[in-house]
Amino acid sequence: MRPVARTTKHKKASYILCLGIISIFGGHIPRALGQQPQKSKTSSASESALARRELNLIGEKIAKAVLDKDIPTLLSYDREDLRPEDEASLKDTKSNLYCFLFDSSCIQDGKWRSVRDKLSQSRPPGIHVFLARSRYDGHLYGTLVFYDRAAITNKDLTSPDFLCKESPTRIASWKFKLEDDKWKPVTPMFNNETEGLCSY
Repeated sequence: MRPVARTTKHKKASYILCLGIISIFGGHIPRALGQQPQKSKTSSASESALARRELNLIGEKIAKAVLDKDIPTLLSYDREDLRPEDEASLKDTKSNLYCFLFDSSCIQDGKWRSVRDKLSQSRPPGIHVFLARSRYDGHLYGTLVFYDRAAITNKDLTSPDFLCKESPTRIASWKFKLEDDKWKPVTPMFNNETEGLCSY
């Protein structure tokens, strides 16, 4: 009978201990544990929303710089490894980069329009941000899409085929990566000399 007596005594002690713990936490242990995943989801959503707003603000500054032909501001958002070469190219008003950004008349591929023409002829210009986290490096990537809000709908923006087709004449884009809490360009200015939106 002694082992049984010790077991009963042990159960009573454990029961009292549990009551004490529950009392300390106000009886909300299950609720607190259940809220952890929800809190994590909320935190993740908030971080994505903040990242989206920050990239959108960058898009607004970039768009204004293009319309104003503010080359120093554009270069400040350029990739560091490309900045010296691009700075030199933009001093030549007939260079491929200058024409791509500012002057449709000197673009060798006649079907393309300059980024400035795309933005200036948008009434009003719109900026859309696509976000995606890479499964390879874990970084958050964002693509800025500049378009004519009067002519292009939200539904159009969800169509990869549409985005690719309209890139030469009506849509501009630029891909960034969030690294060390800062958005950094992945591609050359406005995806110049890349497949851009046709790569999705």
